[in-house]
Amino acid sequence: MMKRVTILLFSALILLAGCQRQPMFSVTGCIAGAGDQMLYLEHTALVATSVVDSCVLGEDGAFSLQAPAPAYPDFYRLRVGSVSLPLAVDSTETIVVTTTRDSLPYTLAIEGSEQSLAIAHLRATARTASYEVLREEAKRLIAANPLSLAAYYAVFFKHKGEYLWNIANAADRRMYQAVATSFRTWLPDYERTKALYAQVNGVLEAERELRKQVAVQQIIDNAENAFLDIVLPDDNGIEQSLSDLRGRVIVLDFSAIDMEQSKGYIFELRDLYNQYNKQGLAIYSVSLDRNKLLWEDGVVNLPWTNVYAGEQAMDVLLRYNVQSLPTLFLLDRKGNVQGRYTDFDALEADIRKYL
Repeated sequence: MMKRVTILLFSALILLAGCQRQPMFSVTGCIAGAGDQMLYLEHTALVATSVVDSCVLGEDGAFSLQAPAPAYPDFYRLRVGSVSLPLAVDSTETIVVTTTRDSLPYTLAIEGSEQSLAIAHLRATARTASYEVLREEAKRLIAANPLSLAAYYAVFFKHKGEYLWNIANAADRRMYQAVATSFRTWLPDYERTKALYAQVNGVLEAERELRKQVAVQQIIDNAENAFLDIVLPDDNGIEQSLSDLRGRVIVLDFSAIDMEQSKGYIFELRDLYNQYNKQGLAIYSVSLDRNKLLWEDGVVNLPWTNVYAGEQAMDVLLRYNVQSLPTLFLLDRKGNVQGRYTDFDALEADIRKYL
């Protein structure tokens, strides 16, 4: 009886070990002309390349390599000396490569991995095709399946040392966006997804900021001899004109009492007012609150000019090209716009300059 229990326990342990064994993928084949040389299977991650398996090629160039299957589809490469072949590994497939050492980087003799073969076709096309033809091939690859490793590879493909797609160009950036959106939808936690999406968003944010700066400069240029006035009612219903403050340095504030950071923001404005009001600083706050009663309660004890945009909100926002709240402008004593700010330290530095 004891012997039977021992056998059953041993069998269970073997079964458990088999269940817990990590899934593997394989790369096998033959690389002629490279007998007795070291062959490396390397993982080409975002920040580093590491060896995951290696072997000495036989006289006939035959090889068989294995590595743990990646949690997400990822890039690997076969390397002999200084020549290498990129591979796209999805999970537990077996990829077969049959080629020669000198043809390794451009071989099309790849079986078991459609994505690896698609990448190989793109690399082979780059050897003879024109720049325009290569871009069309890469575009076709991306459009066919933007969620594929081949599409990811095509987005970052270089031709003669330069990227095929310029992420700073709006038309080219559509290639990046197509892949980034697909990966973020289906593989949101993948490190490559996060890196690509952050890269695209970074460029878009930089462009938005540049447009804001250009718009502000246009305001500054156009306002040199024409005061961009605002006339809105205060909490007592009395109309207050921004131009009435001409002759003072003016902080023009676009904000809302119901902003999440409103309390701290008002304290910052109060500090500026208390410190510089006697030296000639005025504050003109334009409220974009949806709830007028909430705004009236919030500004009742504030010592500077507070007005409510209400139905004129769109007009005043467009006049000063306000795209987000809060936004601050600084006007000199002649009413000329001198800058746009989201940072109180930079604003205070310029206030001292114009007082």
